[in-house]
Amino acid sequence: MTETYRKWGRSVRREGEHLVRVDEAGEAIEEGAVFRTRAIEEKIDLATPDPELVDATAREIRSMIQKPLMVERLFVSEAAIAHSCERTRWTESPRRIHLSIARPPIRALIDVAQFQLDPLRKIAAALIRAGDEREPPRRIRLAEHVGAALLPHIRVEKHQSAGAHDGYGRPIREWRITSDRPPNWFRPSYRIRPRRAWFHQRVDAFGEMDPDAPVAIALLAPIGEGAIRVLCAERNRVYPTTVPIRGVAAARASETWYPYGAGAFGAELMLVSTTLDG
Repeated sequence: MTETYRKWGRSVRREGEHLVRVDEAGEAIEEGAVFRTRAIEEKIDLATPDPELVDATAREIRSMIQKPLMVERLFVSEAAIAHSCERTRWTESPRRIHLSIARPPIRALIDVAQFQLDPLRKIAAALIRAGDEREPPRRIRLAEHVGAALLPHIRVEKHQSAGAHDGYGRPIREWRITSDRPPNWFRPSYRIRPRRAWFHQRVDAFGEMDPDAPVAIALLAPIGEGAIRVLCAERNRVYPTTVPIRGVAAARASETWYPYGAGAFGAELMLVSTTLDG
């Protein structure tokens, strides 16, 4: 059986000091174990992303990063994308911000899928006040964007939220996430063979949050094996710490979607230092 997937994209992105405009189209052909890709010249009508909005968003982000902080990486983008797989066609208009703010030797890593900058302001303000490394608190509450990054890596009750199309144009249905193979396929690029993945992960609420617990307000490194490195705000102190992932005492979901893997909704999680069944 042969399956052909095509993708057309038009994007505007701010990378550092440069505003980049890209029009690109390509196709992937699967024939059993053979997977081939190529650029295509076929053109279709696509919406034009707003370069002024992208540029203004990038400038506003830079304006909030004051010394002693520095921007190590700044990527702001808006795109119009069309997909076709066999007889199914669909479109999307994604926005992304990928940002690394450094106060050497620590840096906050931020990935969001909208141009809402309030969380970035809070992280920048806290990073300026960051002190020396400390031991992790016994209980720590993860801000929703930190929890979203961790959600695909932990075993808690969660489910796949419904969506319109996966990498083959098939519907994404509400599904309880288990250790079984995911029913849908994720295709981050036409150049990469699709892989099975859980889409739009959402935690099922349980337990009781401690509103007075210290809060992990930013990731300081990619998710590690059995631990996360975060910027922690505790009363009037802000400090970097490495938190072992031993148990989740409580969880709450938000309605904000984050671009981790095939997508995850915000997840406020209460981590504890003792092992819990999850």
